[in-house]
Amino acid sequence: MDQSTRPTSDGADGATGGRPRGTPRRRLAAVAALAVVPWTVIRIHGELTLVFPWGFLNTNPVELIDTYTLLVVAGGGLPRNPELLPLSILFYAVALGSAAAALVDREDPRLTAGLLVLAGVAHLGVAHAFSHRLNYTPIPFGALLMPAVAWWYYWPSLRALLLAPVPE
Repeated sequence: MDQSTRPTSDGADGATGGRPRGTPRRRLAAVAALAVVPWTVIRIHGELTLVFPWGFLNTNPVELIDTYTLLVVAGGGLPRNPELLPLSILFYAVALGSAAAALVDREDPRLTAGLLVLAGVAHLGVAHAFSHRLNYTPIPFGALLMPAVAWWYYWPSLRALLLAPVPE
């Protein structure tokens, strides 16, 4: 077997189909953990607002506003491009469902990885939209963690998807 066809130690030679790293439970735990990490931390005049997929947590006064109330009932307080917040949540929720499907061997890791990257990119737009407000400093914590989780656990699958030969 010559050097060009020898499988690599990480199984990324294409013959493995780009299997993701870790066990399905570990991948699901990593994706689920993104729900409890603030996706964006917004500093406003020395106070913090934490943006989670399930709501906003203000520190002064301590107040939790769930996402449904913020988007539907209140109808305000959202940055420019307000559709990016529910879009990033939707991408994340489908990625979480896809990662959960791995427990019964039904996950397409390329879908999970792609959705995590899309959720992160969409939420970067949310953080950027907050940056246009005076004295708002957004730090896109989770928006950077989502592509990091996709890279760590699903890079072989992403590489197989992105670098797959195009049929002629």
